Amino acid sequence: MIPCLPPPPASAYRLTEDLREPMALATVHRVAMDDLSVEQSLLAKLGARGWGRIHYFRNHYNQPWGERRGDPLSPRALDGLTRFVTAATFPAGNQPSIFLTDHGSLELVWEDARGTARQAEFKADGIEYFVAATGEEATVGFDRMAEVIAKLTSA
Repeated sequence: MIPCLPPPPASAYRLTEDLREPMALATVHRVAMDDLSVEQSLLAKLGARGWGRIHYFRNHYNQPWGERRGDPLSPRALDGLTRFVTAATFPAGNQPSIFLTDHGSLELVWEDARGTARQAEFKADGIEYFVAATGEEATVGFDRMAEVIAKLTSA
C-alpha cells in the first residue's frame, strides 16, 4: 500500500488580490500593438541589454528615486531617445549604452568607427550632444533631431 499525504490546507494555494501592490500594477508599461515596430527597432539597434535598460527605466523610475534626489524619467526625454534610435544607424557591432541621469534625462553613448566617443543626452526640452573627435558640443531642440542624427552617425 502506498502511503498518502494529507491534502494541503485550502488556504495554502489560494491567491488573493490583497497580495498585489496596486501602485506596481499601475506603473507597468504595456506596449500597444502599434508600438511593436518601435520596440523591435529599439531591440535590434540597442540589443537586449540596451532595450532592457530602457524598459527598466520607464517601469521603475517614474517617481523620484535615490533618496528622493533623482528626478523621475522624463516622458519627453524617452520619446526623444526613441525617435533618435529609430531613425539613426550605428556602427556594426557597436551598440550604444544607455544611462538615466539624476535629472530624469536619458544619455546614449557609443563609439564611432574610429573608436572615438559620441554621446547624446535627451532632456525634456531637447538634445545635448558631444562628438569627441571634433570636440563639438551643443544643445538643440527636438526640432533639429535630423541634424543631430547626421552629426552623430556620420563617420
